[in-house]
Amino acid sequence: MSTPLTVLVTGFGPFLDITTNPSWEIAHRLPSSLTGLNGETITIIIPPEPTPAAYHKILAQVPKLIEKHSPDMVVHMGLDVDSGPGVFKVERSAPKEGYHEFPDVERRVFTRAENKKTFGKAPATLATTLDLVTAVDAWRDSCSSLSLAKLQASGTILKAKAKGKEKQMVEVQLTDDVGTYVCGFDYYISLLEMQKKTGKREAVFFHVPKLESHDELRVGTRVTEELIKALFGVLK
Repeated sequence: MSTPLTVLVTGFGPFLDITTNPSWEIAHRLPSSLTGLNGETITIIIPPEPTPAAYHKILAQVPKLIEKHSPDMVVHMGLDVDSGPGVFKVERSAPKEGYHEFPDVERRVFTRAENKKTFGKAPATLATTLDLVTAVDAWRDSCSSLSLAKLQASGTILKAKAKGKEKQMVEVQLTDDVGTYVCGFDYYISLLEMQKKTGKREAVFFHVPKLESHDELRVGTRVTEELIKALFGVLK
């Protein structure tokens, strides 16, 4: 493809007791462009600030970002606090409702009345139209040699042995459990907006594990780059 393709990539800011969110740390470390699996140029668009972990601000910001940049694809990233070490997950779908249950960083929820007014008769669930099975297969292959340093129970990093036995291999997964907190809300809005704008839902939500050190974030950035390339490999 001669015309550069574009992907909008976002990451979240602080929430709960997470003061430094690895999703944003990865997002702003991404290069300005990548070469895709088929030789195409992929331009990466990163907003200047992280997405606030707040329902109403997400609703205000995400449609504007999509309208402004008209991306070919959107990749939203967030932290999965329950994810195992080295486990990265791309999510299939997002629910329309349920965001009235868990207050955001502003101690607000998205009420059922607000949901009905905003989303109306939109589907109860929206799923990406990207072929994630094929994309994740390619993503898994490209990440098969990546690893993170293992942690002791105390949280200190073990020194890697010569044969790499003290390393945690990266694991990538296709899942369908984005949840009904800000991650799911972010994803649903993006899927809905991309459908309105393009007729397709070429967006994904990407959950990353806790990553703190420079080396961990470097690996997380590489995993993200490989995901983007794999997703553009199935873009039609």
